Amino acid sequence: MFGFMRLLSDPCMYIRRHNQDFEIITIWVDDLLLFATTDIGVQRMKREITSKWRVTDLGEPSKIIGIETMCSDDSIAIS
Repeated sequence: MFGFMRLLSDPCMYIRRHNQDFEIITIWVDDLLLFATTDIGVQRMKREITSKWRVTDLGEPSKIIGIETMCSDDSIAIS
């Protein structure tokens, strides 16, 4: 859907490429994490998803399924 392809290595991850940029959706039960190389990509994914389903945007995560995330302007670190 929306041009995303499921990864063979992880059936809960979907990727879509736009030239050098890419967008990733990860799914855990009824939770989604969105990753993109650009802010425009994140906004595009949010628009597409909310056009099809009712969602609640909880903002940037600090922890999900036991994985801590730390975001800065130019990187995302997980541990």
